This record gives sequence, structure tokens and C-alpha cells, in this order.
Amino acid sequence: MSSVFSKIRQAYHLFKEIDMEALEKLSKKVDLPAVMKNVSALDDKQLTGLMKMLSGNTRRRELPPVDADFYHLSHTLSDEERAIQLKVRTFMETEVQPIVNDHWLKAEFPFELIPKLAALNVCGTTYKGYGCPGRSHLLEGILAMEMARIDVSIATFFGVQSGLAMGSIYLLGSEEQKNEWLPKMQQMKLIGAFGLTEPEVGSAVAGGLTVTARRTGDKWILNGQKKWIGNATFADVTIIWARDIADDQVKGFLVRKGTAGFLPEKIHDKMALRIVQNALITLTDCEVAEADRL
Repeated sequence: MSSVFSKIRQAYHLFKEIDMEALEKLSKKVDLPAVMKNVSALDDKQLTGLMKMLSGNTRRRELPPVDADFYHLSHTLSDEERAIQLKVRTFMETEVQPIVNDHWLKAEFPFELIPKLAALNVCGTTYKGYGCPGRSHLLEGILAMEMARIDVSIATFFGVQSGLAMGSIYLLGSEEQKNEWLPKMQQMKLIGAFGLTEPEVGSAVAGGLTVTARRTGDKWILNGQKKWIGNATFADVTIIWARDIADDQVKGFLVRKGTAGFLPEKIHDKMALRIVQNALITLTDCEVAEADRL
């Protein structure tokens, strides 16, 4: 008989602690008898884990820092180059990361970053002379990785400026062209673009470019369209690749900002690389001096 009274007493205290209104609401969401049956079947260790989870007292695990340098290539840099890498990383984390989402949403380029990026003195990383650092190709790749880690649009802008545009002039330009453009591009006082891709054939330089170049005296006449050309809406110079109708060979031309017959139009409503200002370029009897042919 005493055991019966003991169970009644326990049930009484249990009912006093139960919020009957909450229990009623819960019964409408779950099968309470099934819950009781399954919970009762748990052992002590399982019950302890369940209670920790329900109470929110589980210890939060911190994710490891992002590190895509799987082969630790950055460890092979010199101390001086390692310092440059960390300087660029700090710049991307402190200057770019706080503002980049807002610019991505608006599809606008953060022009205020250009002087700050220039101050890092990493533009034209591997080139020698003309104010360029003349450092290793490994460092150049690691810096690209550091930029893309925070925002691939800024990495693309820098790659066009430092690699495609400056690189074309550095590898193919005359001394006059190099001296005119490279020092100021290295300091980002002048911005470059690289006009290869076309609406119908993509980057088919080997056999499909449709933009034409025709020489008349000491000038070239360019006609056709280029598309998805990064930086072209505001670049001071755009390197246009066109097929010479005389010999069917592809040639490069330095088309200066404001040249008559050169019309860059911003491409809107992009899904990716929204910060990069890509342009559709229309060339209509665009005249370029022979001195500006690469």
C-alpha cells in the first residue's frame, strides 16, 4: 500500500511541475505517447546528450580558418614576399570585406579603393622596369589567391589591370608604348581593359574573331563588337584584338578612352562578378594610329 501512495505522491509533484497549457499545445504538434515511448527507451548516456542539446549547453565548435594553400606554397616565399602577402591579406580583410557586399548588391565598383590598392605597390608584380616590382610569379599567384579569397570581383579587376592589360603592353609593346603606359598603370593612375571576347564567338582568337582592322595610311580602322570586357566602362586604354583583313592575322591595338567610334556600354543585370564593370563595346569606323598598334 505504501508503494501506491508513494507513486501517487510522485505523480502529484510531477503534475505540479508540468505546464498543462504547454503540454496541450505540444500534444497538437506531436504524438505524445510515441514520444514518451521512444524517450523512455533511451539509455542514460543518450538521455544526457538529449538534455544537453535541448538546453543549448552544447559547446560550440569554432571552424578552422580558411586556408586554400593546400601545398603550403606561401611557405616557400622569401620573408620580404611573405610580408607583402600578409599586407595584401590585411588590406582585403579591412578595406574590401566591410564594403564589398553593398557594392555587389548595387553592381557598382568601389572606385575609392583604387588609390589604396595602388599604395600596396603590387601592380605589375612580375614585370621588370617601368616602375614595376619585378618579383616572382609564385608571389603573383598567391596575391591573386589572397584577393579572390575575399572577393573575386576585385581579384578580376586587378587581374585585368596588372595581368592582361599591362602584360600585353609589356610583352608586345614598343619602348615608346611601354614608357607611356606602364609606369602610370603600375601606379593605377591609368586603368586598362582587355578586349578579346566577342558576342558570337567568345575568345576565339585562333580562328574566329569577327572584329576587323583595315589599314589606311598611318591609321587603322576597326569595326565590330566586343563583349564582357571588364573595366572597359571607365578604362583609359582598352586593348582591342582584331583580325587584319589584309593578311588574316590578329593584331592588338591600344584604343584610348574617348576615341571616336569607340562605344563601351555597361552590361546590366549580371548574376556573377557584379562589381566588375563589364561592357559591350561597339567599334564603328574607329580610327587608331599606327603608333598605337602593338
